[in-house]
Amino acid sequence: MAEKLKNILETIQLFDKISLEDMDAVRMMNRIDTKYVFQSAKLKDLLNNSKEQYQVLQIGENRTFQYNSLYFDTEDLDLYLAHHNGKRPRFKIRFREYMETGAVYLEVKKKTNKERTRKSRILAEKTEMELSENSRLYIEQQSPLQASALKPALWTIFHRITLVGKNSPERITIDYDLSFQHGEKEKTLPSLAICEVKRDSIAGTSEIMKILKDLGIFPGRSSKYCLGTVLLKDQVKYNRFKSNILKINRLENDNRSYPAAG
Repeated sequence: MAEKLKNILETIQLFDKISLEDMDAVRMMNRIDTKYVFQSAKLKDLLNNSKEQYQVLQIGENRTFQYNSLYFDTEDLDLYLAHHNGKRPRFKIRFREYMETGAVYLEVKKKTNKERTRKSRILAEKTEMELSENSRLYIEQQSPLQASALKPALWTIFHRITLVGKNSPERITIDYDLSFQHGEKEKTLPSLAICEVKRDSIAGTSEIMKILKDLGIFPGRSSKYCLGTVLLKDQVKYNRFKSNILKINRLENDNRSYPAAG
C-alpha cells in the first residue's frame, strides 16, 4: 500500500490545481451520479490519462484528503433496507469529518424518484454519537424521518481525490484505501477504488467516462454505507447486493496480478 500511495501522490502532482473557493461553481448538491468500482491498481492509469482534462482540488499543500463518516440508521436498518429495496425517495444521514481541515458537517442525502441526488448540510461542532436537538431538528426539516429513532450505524473511512473538469461542468471523486468499522468489527478494502462522476445531467460528453471505458472500467452501483453494512453486520438482507460482493471479491483477487503502471 505504501508504494501504491507514493505513486498516487506523485501522479496527482502533475495536475493543474483548483482551490476550494473556485470549485464552488461546481458544488453539485443536486446532480446525477454515475459510480464505478475498480481495482485500485488501475488508479495511476486513470489519473495519468485524466491530467490534461481535469484539475485537482488542493487545500493548503494537500491534494488527497481523509474523510471519516458516521452513518445513522434505525435499529431495524430502515435506511439501508430502503436502498436495498430500491425505494424512492430514500435518505442517508451522516456526520462527515474532513480530517485535513478539521471541519465536520451533518449531511442529509436524498435520492429522488428521478434518480437525482440532492445533498444538504450544516456545520457541526463535532461528530455526535447521540443526536443533539439542533441536529434532530435539521434532519426532520430536510427529510420525513423521525430523528429520535436514528442511532450510529457504521463508520466509513477513506482517502479521496477530487477532480473538476476544465471544459465541462463535472466533479469527480475518487475514493481509495477504504475501511469500515462497526463496534469491534473492521473491514479494510485496500484493493478497491470507487470513482463517482457527478454531473448536472446525463447529456453531454464526459472525458473521464471515456477514459474509464478505455481502461475496462464500467458503471455499477455502489454505496459505501450499504457495502460496509453487508460486510460487517450479520443476518442482514443483501440479495440485491450479492453481485457487488462477488465483484469485490473478484477485484481483490485480480488486483494481486494486475501490473501497476511504473
